[in-house]
Amino acid sequence: MIDHWAVANSYRVRIVAFALVGVPIALHILPPGPGLLIWTLVALQFLVYPHLMQWRTSRAGNPARAEFDNLVVDSALCGAWAAALGFPSWISTALLLVNLLNHTIARGLPGVLFCLLAFVSGALVSTTVIAFHVSTDTSGLVTLATIIGLAIYLSLMGIASYSYVRQLREVQEAVDRQKRTLEDANAALYEQIDKIHDLQEMLRDQANRDSLTGLFNRRYLEGTLEREMARCKREGAPLSMLLLDLDHFKLVNDSYGHLAGDEVLRVFSRALQDNARTEDIVCRYGGEEFLLVLPKMPLAIARERAAQLLKLFRDTTVAFEKLHIPVTTSIGIAAAPEHSDSAEGLIRCADQALYNAKSRGRDQAVAFGDKGRV
Repeated sequence: MIDHWAVANSYRVRIVAFALVGVPIALHILPPGPGLLIWTLVALQFLVYPHLMQWRTSRAGNPARAEFDNLVVDSALCGAWAAALGFPSWISTALLLVNLLNHTIARGLPGVLFCLLAFVSGALVSTTVIAFHVSTDTSGLVTLATIIGLAIYLSLMGIASYSYVRQLREVQEAVDRQKRTLEDANAALYEQIDKIHDLQEMLRDQANRDSLTGLFNRRYLEGTLEREMARCKREGAPLSMLLLDLDHFKLVNDSYGHLAGDEVLRVFSRALQDNARTEDIVCRYGGEEFLLVLPKMPLAIARERAAQLLKLFRDTTVAFEKLHIPVTTSIGIAAAPEHSDSAEGLIRCADQALYNAKSRGRDQAVAFGDKGRV
């Protein structure tokens, strides 16, 4: 942005600077009565030259670079004029200060070095062409004109710098406002993403759970059981399965109504969930059928677990309005790898064992291949 500012302001800055410096130089050389050639050089330098530099910059492929080069030429020419005039103190000081200021604004600290080298180089070339002489005195009028010109130039540069700093501040404030707006929008976006993520999780969970009981559904079981079977097989661990069916559930619906049947299912489901281990998978498999997948549980422990559940439900009555509904269940037990090493085969074994439990009078647990009850 500094480069852009330097290029944009160089034209009027150069016009003002050379005009203000040209006045005391013209006053300084006026008494000796210089010829037409000198006045022509003064006019070209202090009136025409700034326009030539602007024309050069406008045609350059890199305007910023061209303007930096122009500043070097400015300093060299001002050094040449200072030497040609015999280094009059006030005029030389004004020429050097103006160029130092321009270089510093455009290039910072390195600009000081460029300015001094160019100024000295111009002075050396001038003293080579023109015999070296020193005439440091200036008249009161020239001194006054130089001081006034320098004050005007410094004031104008101060105003330009203030304007530039104010623009920078306004731009920075606009950037800060945009940044705050973006941060607020970003925070709102993240909040929406979190809500969408939570909603997706909730929908995913709802898709995998039974709406009445809150247990996992058959859809969830289909994917999860395969993974659990594979993991247990990989780790050489057993896996057992309990398939439970509420006894005479149709009679409950017919006798007490479907709302009572729903309450029985909910109470039964909570009891299963409350008595499950963290790693157990409790699913509602069908209407009144429930499936417990018991990773890393051998068949003998699964039998004990089934016996505990039988006793739990014998001791449970479901309170519904003024009714107390008894609950019993039949359980089919299957285990991997004893009965099957596939998910589908294990479910078939558990289903066959459940059928045997029902056919033997219900309210009992039977393992696949058992001849008696648990």
